[in-house]
Amino acid sequence: MKHPQNPVWSKTFGTCAVWVLGIALCDLILCSSALAQRFATGGPYNSPAGRSPSTELLRDVGIEQRLNAQLPLDGIVVDEHGSKVQLDAFFREKPVVLALVQYRCPMLCTQVLNGFFKVSHAIPLKIGVDYDFIAVSFDPREGSELAAEKKRQYVRMTRQSEAEAGIHFLTADQALIDRLTDTVGFHYRYVEETDQFAHASGVMIVTPDGRVSRYFYGIEYSPHDLRLGLVESSNGAIGSPVEQFLLLCYHYDPLTGKYGLAIAGLLRWAGILTALVLGTYLYRMYRRECARSRLVQGDSDLALPLKTPELDPHLREQQ
Repeated sequence: MKHPQNPVWSKTFGTCAVWVLGIALCDLILCSSALAQRFATGGPYNSPAGRSPSTELLRDVGIEQRLNAQLPLDGIVVDEHGSKVQLDAFFREKPVVLALVQYRCPMLCTQVLNGFFKVSHAIPLKIGVDYDFIAVSFDPREGSELAAEKKRQYVRMTRQSEAEAGIHFLTADQALIDRLTDTVGFHYRYVEETDQFAHASGVMIVTPDGRVSRYFYGIEYSPHDLRLGLVESSNGAIGSPVEQFLLLCYHYDPLTGKYGLAIAGLLRWAGILTALVLGTYLYRMYRRECARSRLVQGDSDLALPLKTPELDPHLREQQ
């Protein structure tokens, strides 16, 4: 024989079960995030082996944002033609996208270059016309021959006739490499066992006068962010009026290296606009109500009966 279920008890049990499952799910997500963050920051593995052998190596590898840092424009670099040129020769009137890479790198550096030149097709700004691109090798053993080959490869990828004059692949000695990487916060380490470099991935936007303006991480870059970064770094020298207006609605977040919607500014303007609209509406309603009151008062005065003069008591008695 089945006993009738208490609907209140069933509802309470269901609610408690949902809460327990929700708390367990949140704990799982938080623990996973904490473990991922611990692993990413070089924390010990949760295993008997203890620390990873690459922990110490990767501790000093990364990109530290140093916005507004001035590049060592007085340094001497070697261009793809083998000529020694002062670095300031590549900074004139246009913003510059700067990539610190190793030309012989078979994986990450190639992905950084491929990712940038791929996204360059998705923005209306043109290399060599609106901005320039400069790659500098942080491997002092690489020479101008390899740099020239890299330039030919990526100029063909752009399919733009103006790109030839706006793309530069440079090499330098160790002293200038150290100055340049320290200035922009690019930390890397040489791994002798594999004859490779451990480094992070990303590109930087530099103003026409050689100051670091924006950082973009990874190997894939948002066309929207890259376009706004170039327009902003040019101090309004490039970009359409629409792009200039977008800069009022978006702001650069140094933590993520991306442009986000300026919520605080939009809420401020939305509040002002709402107050103006509401104030205008209330004022018009007040004026309309005043006009209606005057009209009703005028109609009431016309509708009042005429008053008859009081008769004299003597005349009243005679009547």
